[in-house]
Amino acid sequence: MNVFARTTRVGANSMIRNQFAFSSIARKSTLTQVFSEKAIHPIGPYYSQATKANGFVFLSAQLPADSSCKLVTGSVKDQAHKMIQNASHVLEAAGSDLEKVVKVNLFVKDFHMVADINEVYGGYFPQKPARTTTQMPFLLAGADMMMDMVAVVDKE
Repeated sequence: MNVFARTTRVGANSMIRNQFAFSSIARKSTLTQVFSEKAIHPIGPYYSQATKANGFVFLSAQLPADSSCKLVTGSVKDQAHKMIQNASHVLEAAGSDLEKVVKVNLFVKDFHMVADINEVYGGYFPQKPARTTTQMPFLLAGADMMMDMVAVVDKE
């Protein structure tokens, strides 16, 4: 084997070892479930309100409902306020808040609702996190809207 081939092979092996070492560090990250009594309780047994990992909190779908999953009746704006307040309670339990939200997925039954939701949304999210809005014919528990989000957690 010539010197160049041997050096390249040794360099590649070293690079692979370093990559595995980095991967094992990433795998050691802890996943912590988050729960707030003030927000809607999980509807099913196979997910949590949110999960914290690597300095972020990932919220499951938040509905415009009370903690027992009774949907809020009223205007689109009333529903939007309740949905965002539920998210705020879960974020607080995770050590974060609405100002640290970096991504929102908003699901609505009808796009005509979005203008009213935006009026409420803007008051809670002045930092304008990245957002995707999707119209869906069926949402959890028969809700008219729901959202999930990702936020930064400063304190672990």
